[in-house]
Amino acid sequence: MTTYEAMLARRTIRRFTQQPIDPEILKKAVNVARLAPVGVNAQSLKFVVVTTPALVEGVFDLTKWGAHLKDGSGTPKKPDELPTAWIVIAHDTKIKENPMREDLGAAAENIIIYAQSEGISSCWLQNIKRDEIAAVLELPENLQILACIALGYAAMESREAPIPPSGETPYYWGADGVLEVPKRTLEDVMIER
Repeated sequence: MTTYEAMLARRTIRRFTQQPIDPEILKKAVNVARLAPVGVNAQSLKFVVVTTPALVEGVFDLTKWGAHLKDGSGTPKKPDELPTAWIVIAHDTKIKENPMREDLGAAAENIIIYAQSEGISSCWLQNIKRDEIAAVLELPENLQILACIALGYAAMESREAPIPPSGETPYYWGADGVLEVPKRTLEDVMIER
């Protein structure tokens, strides 16, 4: 799979099988994250890899999933559909006082695309209880959690859907049980000069 193919195939997944992820893949995911572009080369991000089942569930309990799906159907069912790993992205205040959100975005995208290239699905979560997650993971005070990336093998399908005439973009379950995610077309977003 090329990088372009991995990027086209990537979908946010909210339900996972319980097949474990090879630790070497998680290590490589952190490696590509640390090599992402960083403002002023500060390199203040740290990456907490969580695979211990009790801790995976502990992090899960402190996250919110699928806000557009008001019926709660975007949340994985315990224990059958939880992610099998998390990569928690934190900012080290001993290195730099304030995080750059751009650094977070670049690192998270590298993790997500690399994982996809290995057949592993993901869900990037920022609606999370940061302080409580830090406590569950016993992180020192200088590590401020920015985001969590849920990882695992997909137990659901998600696909690109056209934007409806209303122009609204909330995702929804299609009649065939596939998560429909409206996306603007290439022609709608690309401006050529």
